[in-house]
Amino acid sequence: MYSMSLQLHFGFVLVWLGIIVFNGAMLQFAVQASDYVRRARVAIPFSVMAIAAMAFTGTVMMAAKHLEFTLENIAMILLTVVLIVLESRRYKTVRRLRTKLPEALGLYRPYALKLLGAELVLTMLMTVWMSLL
Repeated sequence: MYSMSLQLHFGFVLVWLGIIVFNGAMLQFAVQASDYVRRARVAIPFSVMAIAAMAFTGTVMMAAKHLEFTLENIAMILLTVVLIVLESRRYKTVRRLRTKLPEALGLYRPYALKLLGAELVLTMLMTVWMSLL
């Protein structure tokens, strides 16, 4: 059970990284704010589901190990909270984006790319750390 959970957890991490790259590409190639907002409102729930899947499989693995709180587990819990906060900020900003303004996408793009970059870097650092153990 632990081995299967570990494989699922790593699979969801890879899916999460793919979603980050997809969201970044979708943002980079967006031309009109209204089109981007419509697509983002569909894509962001998949981001949340990927985070939830990672958290769930991580919880199953902790339960299989009888809830041992190691430094790595605490770091992953904190990372999950940070990812949830970053995604909620990004979704909140997308929801409030004024699509009628021509410069709306230009103002939003650097902020969203900064959030996506932070998510990517944090996830990659955690993945490398866990791979070295």
